[in-house]
Parts: sequence; C-alpha cells; structure tokens
Amino acid sequence: MNIKAVASTLPDWVVDNPTIESWCGLPQSMLADKIGVHHRRFLAASETGTDLSERAVRNLAAANPDFDPARVGLLIVVTQNPDHQLPHNSALLQHRLGLAPTTACFDVSLGCSGFVYALSVAKGFMLAEGIDEALIVTCDPYSKCMSRANRDVAGLFGDAASATWLRADGRGVIGRGDFGTDGGGAGNLIVRAGGSAQPLAHLDGTPAADPAEADRFLHMNGRAIFNFMMTRVAGTVDSCLGRNGLSRDEVDFFVFHQASRYLLETLRDRMGLPPERMPITLAETGNTVSSTIPLVLEELLRDGRCAPATVLVSGFGVGLSWASNIIRFGA
Repeated sequence: MNIKAVASTLPDWVVDNPTIESWCGLPQSMLADKIGVHHRRFLAASETGTDLSERAVRNLAAANPDFDPARVGLLIVVTQNPDHQLPHNSALLQHRLGLAPTTACFDVSLGCSGFVYALSVAKGFMLAEGIDEALIVTCDPYSKCMSRANRDVAGLFGDAASATWLRADGRGVIGRGDFGTDGGGAGNLIVRAGGSAQPLAHLDGTPAADPAEADRFLHMNGRAIFNFMMTRVAGTVDSCLGRNGLSRDEVDFFVFHQASRYLLETLRDRMGLPPERMPITLAETGNTVSSTIPLVLEELLRDGRCAPATVLVSGFGVGLSWASNIIRFGA
C-alpha cells in the first residue's frame, strides 16, 4: 500500500525562546544556534493529543476532497503519551471521526521511530486483511509530560500531529524497512512514574509515595542519546538501502527524525550528505517526536519536490529504537 497524502497541524500556543529562558534558564543563543529552534507550539491545559490528532485528520480531509472516512478500514495512532492510561487514543479518535465500528484501531507506543514502524505495520496489515484504505496519525504532546524547569527538554520539544492516508493508488510506494532496538538504553529517555513499575496509587486504593520530581516527568540523557544516534543511524540507513537495492547516490532526500540542528548537522557531515538532500525543518516547530518525519514529507510534497523522488525516512529514539525505510514517489 502507498502514501496518498500527508497533512499536519500545530497547536495555537506559540512558545518563543525568551519564554523558555525564563522557565529554565537556557540561553536563547543555545536554543537558536545549537538546538536550532526559535519557536515551538504547546497544547493548552484544556487540550489533548486526541484534539490535535482530530485537527490533523480534518486538515487532510479538507485538502483531499476524495478522502472518505467511511472507506477507512485501519487507523493506527502513534503515541507514547496518550490521553489516558487506557483506553487507547485510536478508540477515542475513531469515535471523533465517525469511522465505522468495523475499522481496525490500535495505538503504536513508539515516539521518534514510530512513524517509520507504522508504515510497515499498516502496509502488512492492509495486505494481510484486504484493507483498501488506512490512516496513520502521529501525536506525542511532550509538553504534557515534561517539566518546564528541565533544561534538557524544555526548549527542545514541541507538540504537533500528522495524518497520513494510505491507499493502493497513492504516489508514495513504501519499500522494505530496517528496524532495531537496544533496550539497554531505555533509561536514557523515560518517564519512570505512572506505570506498574512505579504506580501513583496502590491496588487497595491508598496513595503511593509521591514520586521524585525527576520520575514524574520526562528524563533525557542528551549525551547518551546523541552517542546512540551517531552509532546507529548510518548503519540502519545503509542496511535499508541494501534491502531496497539502492545506493546513497540514488536517494533524492534523506528525511531524518528532526532531533536537533546540531545532531542533524553532525550526522550530515559524518555521512557526507549535501544540505539540499537532507532537510532540517525544526526551527519553528521544535522536535515534535513521532510527527517530525511526516511534517517534512508534507513540506516536500507541498513544494513539489517529490514529483518524482526517492526518499529515505529514518527515525530513532525512545526504546532505544531505530527504523528506516524507502518511499518512492511517482510524478
């Protein structure tokens, strides 16, 4: 199955670098020059990831008059921080969109690699079950799980949602992916409290001990994540290229997870990729986790740069996990 269209949305609340500096003391020069972010968007206190996800699908429908929710047979929502511990966000979104009760719906609990994983999951599910149309929705609102006083994360991340429509006659042919996980590094990107390992209440209903501040919110070991990415990304790229019978020279665009400008520029230099073939687009959105890759794809498609084009997509992050795939866009 192929990519037919991609759409996205951002929250209305714009958070600039002076605001971030006032929250956590991170200098504006570091935010702009090293992290590469000038503005990011956060959900309001009353908004949820499902609210933003619905907006992304509505944008997709508005831009594609031939999109009919009644024909969607599969809905995958990629998110690590859903609205509730249960049920899954895809159930909430299915109801909001009015999708048929026969629609297969589930969440994929992955972040920065999640969109690439979901492409293969959707493709395989559709082929196995004879489903003609599907939606992949990404939304990881990290503003809801990070402390604004934490210098490691407060200025880096932003909220966004994307919707990708898959159909047999889509322009973007999904290739063979390369995937991997190193769970030994799981503690380098984690929210420790709130799950069964560190519950917020005991089974008899009595409150659990208050978790430490660092355990209640997102923790990221930036140096460890950087080293992981530098170690793994080139390998998954070359493995993916080999699985699809391609060389680096045959790829028009390398669309990497938009982690930070410094990381991406370092990766680009180490891999010897020219800037025009490796978009860096996080200046006005920040790192939007599972939505970064579809946001770049949407921009390339909107600007006509994928008519035609061979695009390698590669995500890496929580788990620690990585995933790469090829998308061949026709004219």
